[in-house]
Amino acid sequence: MHLGTLGLAAVLLVAALSPAGAQSPRLAADTDGRIEIEAPTYANYGAFRGGTSTPGKLALTIWLPPGSVRGPAVIIGHSVGGWKDTAEGSYVKPLLDAGYVVAGLDHFGPRGIARAADVAGAFSPITSVSDALLALRLLATHPRVDPARIGVMGLSMGGITSELSAYEFVRRKVLGDSPLKFAAHVPFYAPCGNVFSSERGPYTTGAPMLKLYGGKDETTPRAKCERIDAVVRAAEPGLKWQTHWYEDAYHAWENPMAPRFFPGHVNASKCPILDFGARSRFIEVSGVERPFNGQELQTCIRSSTGYSMGYSEEAAKDSPGRMLAFFAQHLKPR
Repeated sequence: MHLGTLGLAAVLLVAALSPAGAQSPRLAADTDGRIEIEAPTYANYGAFRGGTSTPGKLALTIWLPPGSVRGPAVIIGHSVGGWKDTAEGSYVKPLLDAGYVVAGLDHFGPRGIARAADVAGAFSPITSVSDALLALRLLATHPRVDPARIGVMGLSMGGITSELSAYEFVRRKVLGDSPLKFAAHVPFYAPCGNVFSSERGPYTTGAPMLKLYGGKDETTPRAKCERIDAVVRAAEPGLKWQTHWYEDAYHAWENPMAPRFFPGHVNASKCPILDFGARSRFIEVSGVERPFNGQELQTCIRSSTGYSMGYSEEAAKDSPGRMLAFFAQHLKPR
């Protein structure tokens, strides 16, 4: 790893998490490899909404494509199983070959977590969303990166990271008055669960998004996913979101194992849609709204356990190219 100056790593660790909107440290032109920075840890979505956190750290690994030209970048978020070279890592080389600076997130290592998938509630995905926005702020200072052309993608929880970072309520909670935002989002099989309403006007930053879903994925019931889009479109008629369904695909479709059901994993598919933005409410698939009820939420989560994972040929072969084409459309110069 090249850090430009010997003291930069320590500076990043101490200073990267400055108050929202404050000045971040700047990376050097040859900065690559692994960097750890301070980042808050949120117990749940309600804690994020209320601004309650505990100290934590995130790691960012940067890969630079050949050359010295300033250009676009893509941040990759990982699943509740942690970063795997055979999963999230398999997208690094295609993105590098396409000319992107690539940055891989590690939410678990610096926080001492092995696999959050093994313990229900061990890690709230909203922390990974916050981490991604802090990583965006840091990566935007890299001389090889155009701050206006940074995208984000991820798998499962990383898909949640990619999707929820598009909400303006969330972005402002982390970055304050900074105009910085992701320029494009590609969540892979992100479980359908949340919206974040705004006080007024559009729900999202306006950035385009491509959502990739599996038709046999129990974490993404189609009616629930489509209701989320309908809720956001009602507040934002010009929403630049699109979806693509692989009808025969399961969750974690690039996993080479034969598809099988994992009964211990939580999917929350039986829960209503949760709005933890400017409003706090439940939204049913039918569109009916109800007040938020924490006890009901815990009950529905306990009743929603289990989902299937395994290889799905069409999705595994098509999704990388579809992602690259979407990023090329929205991140490359026209």
